[in-house]
Amino acid sequence: MAVLHGCMGAAPFVSTFIAIALIPVAFLFTHAYLSGKRHLPYHKVTGTLGILWDLSASFFYMISRVASQVTGAMLIAGALHGVIAAFVILLEFVVLGTGLLQWRTGKKSKLHTKTTPILYVLWFVAFLSGEAFYIINYLL
Repeated sequence: MAVLHGCMGAAPFVSTFIAIALIPVAFLFTHAYLSGKRHLPYHKVTGTLGILWDLSASFFYMISRVASQVTGAMLIAGALHGVIAAFVILLEFVVLGTGLLQWRTGKKSKLHTKTTPILYVLWFVAFLSGEAFYIINYLL
């Protein structure tokens, strides 16, 4: 099912869905990061929700696009985006696991404190590169 047209033709529905579905994650991550820096209690909920939402969307997208045939510059750009996304997924599991452990035990985790800002920056790099990839290939 195609919805939008650009230089590569019609955008796959799943790509459009994910491009839109990840926008709320940006707000959740920003809220979690900033409120966590201020030691506010709500960052636990928004951070957990943001990570679970992003992981669900990422795995759904990867599974749905695994059979796509991509070549040339698209392959290189997609591979670069994929490598960043893989690091993000790894960091999401680390931050989620250490955050839940910290939440449960009440003890601060140095690993959580060190990996959270890295996740925040890398997630936005992956998010913005994916959005740029979508806009360049399907809207322009």
